[in-house]
Amino acid sequence: MAKQGEIDYLKNIGPEGVRHAANKPFSDPNCAGYLMGIAAIRSLLPPPPARLLDLGCGTGWTSMFFAKMGYEVVGVDIAADMIRCARDLKQREGLDNIDFAVSDYEHLRYESEFDCAVFFDALHHAVDESLAVKAAFKALKPGGVCVTSEPGKGHAHQPASLRAIDEFGVTEKDMPPAKVISLGRAAGFKIFNVYPGASTTQAAMYGRATNEKLSKLVRRIAMRHAFLLASSVLKSRLGGIVTMQK
Repeated sequence: MAKQGEIDYLKNIGPEGVRHAANKPFSDPNCAGYLMGIAAIRSLLPPPPARLLDLGCGTGWTSMFFAKMGYEVVGVDIAADMIRCARDLKQREGLDNIDFAVSDYEHLRYESEFDCAVFFDALHHAVDESLAVKAAFKALKPGGVCVTSEPGKGHAHQPASLRAIDEFGVTEKDMPPAKVISLGRAAGFKIFNVYPGASTTQAAMYGRATNEKLSKLVRRIAMRHAFLLASSVLKSRLGGIVTMQK
């Protein structure tokens, strides 16, 4: 049922929802956080022209960014409608270093083909996240790196998540760094690093407060004590970025 919800998602969200999905990240209120997330992930990847597997790519906007950075990209998503949108985006952008495939990222055919793999806000939609991480591990070459950027504890119980589950039958899970690392260890990854989530950093350091004095104080504290964000991530209270090396 949950996988069918993901497959039918675009059909169920209506024309306005489709426009929003097709124009991400620029159509989204969290555009700044998404852009910071892409920049953070890029800094953790091997340099282009490495071959990159974009897992749960949706409408392909993340794949487009990676391709424009010079990566050879394969984007996969379980929803054929998403991949049609992604292929339309590829054509509009005139990119020849992206391919897209309709595929369940829990059951991939790739083996030792990629230098890096990315779950950008996608692993927490998996029905069986352990299979998804194992599939990513199998797809990577020896020494390859998997990067995840996922929400932390409490995400599955947020009102927006509960509404998505109820209305569209999709899967929403908490996916804090400690859980990702546990999945990675079980899959065979050997080296792990954890970094603050880009959206968390963006909100703490650049977000607007209604009280200007409070806003300045928050920024000053965040600038001086950015390491506290990393500490919170390591304690698995927040979402974060995890790198896992094969």
